[in-house]
Amino acid sequence: MTVETTEQDGRCPECGRPAGDAGSFDDARRGQRRLAAIARAASSVADAASLSVTLDVVAREVMQATHIAAVQILRVEGGLMRVVGKAGFTDAEDFAERLEQCRRLGARMMFVEAFRTRSRIVVPHRKAAVLADPAWAPLHDIMGGPEWDSFVAVPLVVRGRAVGVLNAYYSPGEDPGPETLDFLDAMADQAAMAVDSADLLARSRHDAQVEERARLARELHDSVVQQVFSMRMQAKALRAQVDAGLGGGPDGVGAVADELLELAQNALADLRGLVLQLHPTELVGRGLASAVRTHAESVHAATGLHVEVEAGQLPELPTELAEDLYRITQEALHNVVKHAQASSAVVRLDRGDDRVPGWLLLEVCDDGVGLGRPAGTDAGCSGGIGLVSMRERAERWGGTLEVGGARRGTRVRARIPVTPLEAAS
Repeated sequence: MTVETTEQDGRCPECGRPAGDAGSFDDARRGQRRLAAIARAASSVADAASLSVTLDVVAREVMQATHIAAVQILRVEGGLMRVVGKAGFTDAEDFAERLEQCRRLGARMMFVEAFRTRSRIVVPHRKAAVLADPAWAPLHDIMGGPEWDSFVAVPLVVRGRAVGVLNAYYSPGEDPGPETLDFLDAMADQAAMAVDSADLLARSRHDAQVEERARLARELHDSVVQQVFSMRMQAKALRAQVDAGLGGGPDGVGAVADELLELAQNALADLRGLVLQLHPTELVGRGLASAVRTHAESVHAATGLHVEVEAGQLPELPTELAEDLYRITQEALHNVVKHAQASSAVVRLDRGDDRVPGWLLLEVCDDGVGLGRPAGTDAGCSGGIGLVSMRERAERWGGTLEVGGARRGTRVRARIPVTPLEAAS
């Protein structure tokens, strides 16, 4: 490439650098690549659903932006380390087992020290020492594969705690300089954020499962258990009449039998409703409207309630949002069956109207007895647990949930903001 210079100061008229300063130009380009790699890694951390996929992306970005031959990202769980992201190494399903063998043989693991001290460790010419050490023999074929020389271990630290380590294996002739090490620190921060986000999501799902189990336990206690207890008492009364020689006469026995039959039917309906709530939603690949229609048919088959579903043109929704909207519909219909004494209900799903663009509207209306208390209270909502659950699901997405009287019966309305960005995610 020919570089033209000015007569005044000998600088390139396009970039302003000294003529022939190819090294500075290359450094700038490497810096740009590193910044771009950090940005792409940050995007991957925000969007990827799988932690291993995210950390594989981070590892590849480190390799592509620097003179690094291989990268490993290890996560620590319960005192054990496992590889959750890598680039440049051949696949080895038994890597963890081989690593444990090396530890037992007395191999010095610098990345473990980096994790424990939460400090970056740089070891020049590390490959020769590893391959010459018999304690590393179980991993010699794997570690000897890539062409590398020096080694850097950077701990993954988030909110003051170490969650893993990033290992970088530098190509021969490349020394870990300050700029490269700063870049590794930035990429390690992205990896740490990904691990932390995965942990938070796992805890959130666990808490949701615990909450759901508690709600189902409350439902069982408030409905099925009490009805079965009443059936037991009626059965004892019937037994007493039989033992007394049918002292109450056929009419008395018939009345007890009729009450037993009604209690059994109610208990069966409640159990079927709980089973429907536990059934997998299978939203992926079907869409929210299709899943709601299937549930409406199940409710009709189990309880006799006629449920009409009116669905407009819905955008492609994130799976988690579709799941929450489905659960709101499910809970609302459950309350209709249990409390409203209704013969029919209508579920509406649409993008709102011209007055409120950018909103997704979900309504469940019934023709039942209506609310027994002011709108927004816990009336008819499983002792308040169902209403709280529906409201939390709507508010999780920045939306609102209202429960009020309709022209006849009750209306549950959820409004969720849906932007084009959310719909495409």
